[in-house]
Amino acid sequence: MDIISSASNTAIKYLRKLATNSRFRREENTVVAHGIHLVRSCLDAGVTPKMYVVAELAHSNTEIAALITELEDTSVQHITTKDTLYESLSDVHASVGISVVFTPPSVTDKSGILSRDALLLEGIQDPGNLGTALRTAAAADIKDIYLSTDATSAWSPKALRAGMGAQFWLTIHENVDLLHLATGSAVPVLATTLSAKSSSLYEEELRNPVAWAFGNEGGGLSNDLESASTRQIHIPQADTPVESLNVAAAVAVCLFEQNRQRLS
Repeated sequence: MDIISSASNTAIKYLRKLATNSRFRREENTVVAHGIHLVRSCLDAGVTPKMYVVAELAHSNTEIAALITELEDTSVQHITTKDTLYESLSDVHASVGISVVFTPPSVTDKSGILSRDALLLEGIQDPGNLGTALRTAAAADIKDIYLSTDATSAWSPKALRAGMGAQFWLTIHENVDLLHLATGSAVPVLATTLSAKSSSLYEEELRNPVAWAFGNEGGGLSNDLESASTRQIHIPQADTPVESLNVAAAVAVCLFEQNRQRLS
């Protein structure tokens, strides 16, 4: 077994650039996922990696050995690196030593018409918030995700880690004109806002399909998207100095209120 030990190796340079350069990931339409759980999620979703990378000592890990056996059956390119070199490929110091490189699943339905439950996320910049929101959507059985042109990528290493692999089970549309999408929606679009003049979440009838629209961490939804929505709603909060919920927390509250109504 050949073991790469040089940081100047062509494959290592490529992997490090994928892990750290978002523009390069977009240009290559290729991303990298680190760790046993994400590799397992990738394979379970039927995604065939372009390459997998294993740290030298990780071969002795039984879970990783099982993944390697499965990957070997696909004839995917693979490399083994020295442990210290592998650690330089990820910003997660505790990352267990296996990674996969893959092309994000393509979106087959590009009609641009909202006809069932969906999540519209405008301008979300923090990959941790985005990944957590996607994980919540998957748990709430909302499959269709639409991200605005200025949102961070759902497939960055940090977003993948926060999403715990939820991305593989969702239909994620990136770089979407959300205003155009909302205007032509076949289902009500509910815009979340801080305005107390809007309807309370707990007064909404949520048993039928809706599209939820959430804005970014600092400014919320744009005025245009809020105006294009069917209704504006807010999550009632206690009278405290806390101005608003974290966007990922707001997504969880809304989606599981919808679930509660549908289960009752």
